[in-house]
Amino acid sequence: MSEKSEASEAARKLSKLGAKKGGRARASVLTAGERTEIAKKAANARWSKTEEPSGGLVATATDDATPYSLFRGTLEIGDFSFECHVLNTHERVLTQREVVRALTGGRDSGNLSRYLQANPLAGDDLLEGRTIQFRAPTPSGAANMATGYDATILVEICDLYLSARDQKLLKPNQQHLARMAETIVRACAKVGIIALIDEATGYQKIRAKRALQVKLQAFIADDMQEWAKMFPDDFWYELARLEGVRYSPRNRPLRWGKYVMAFVYDAIDGDVGKELREINPSPRHRRNHHQWLKEFGREKVNNQIQQVIAIMKLCDDMSEFRSKFARVFKKTSGEQLQLDFMED
Repeated sequence: MSEKSEASEAARKLSKLGAKKGGRARASVLTAGERTEIAKKAANARWSKTEEPSGGLVATATDDATPYSLFRGTLEIGDFSFECHVLNTHERVLTQREVVRALTGGRDSGNLSRYLQANPLAGDDLLEGRTIQFRAPTPSGAANMATGYDATILVEICDLYLSARDQKLLKPNQQHLARMAETIVRACAKVGIIALIDEATGYQKIRAKRALQVKLQAFIADDMQEWAKMFPDDFWYELARLEGVRYSPRNRPLRWGKYVMAFVYDAIDGDVGKELREINPSPRHRRNHHQWLKEFGREKVNNQIQQVIAIMKLCDDMSEFRSKFARVFKKTSGEQLQLDFMED
């Protein structure tokens, strides 16, 4: 049985049996801050699993900077399940609807603020500046805007309800919220001890390698695909104009290959660029890097190319372009890129 299934099964049993005396005794000697810190680490560990979720890859490439759901999965706690996401920014996110469902045990999926306002320990600023707008997939495959929060906020809210119960501040009709909060915190804590052991033994490094493999699987195909034109003529014409040279489709300078890697593939994801260099060390006509990309990767490359062309059209020479490119994409390696280009 996997770690995930063991934790889920244990959580179900705990939910069915109710709060045990031992668990209450342990919780009673912890401060609110200690409970929050333990549960936060556990929540991070739970959402950092690198196995592909049952929902699979759901990424939809976009042409703006809005984060999008790279993976969608179903998380089971107690006797119910709810949807969770991992964004392309590596954030683990729950939508507002799912936070409310988790807190109420699936009874409601309404406004989260209403539940916070009903808790005397929840400040008005708990959600301030913590909203994450992202694109989430729909059953039809389209991507709609969604409002979510970092997954650890669920643990914070649960801790507030447990603290309010300890201080006898909850009304009778709020007791079920505290019971659900206890189930969530306990389920996260069981996974938390696994994360602590992974950190102590160095196994977390193995997890990181597996995470890289999952990311590359989203971009890279198992075999080279048939050739299809990826880079429009505008890209090459603008590149020639910025360098002050005449463009010839049959005689592109070798240094332009470095431009393509730096401004397109590496800019999308450095790990993807590195992998393409390894599997296709000598790109040439009809054996190009983009032929190794899955549909998701091709969409990302196309979006990146269009953004690069737009920046090119605003510049008079390569020096200005490199500067604007570094500013737009917040490249920290801009100086090294310029040195590489000067070599050719």
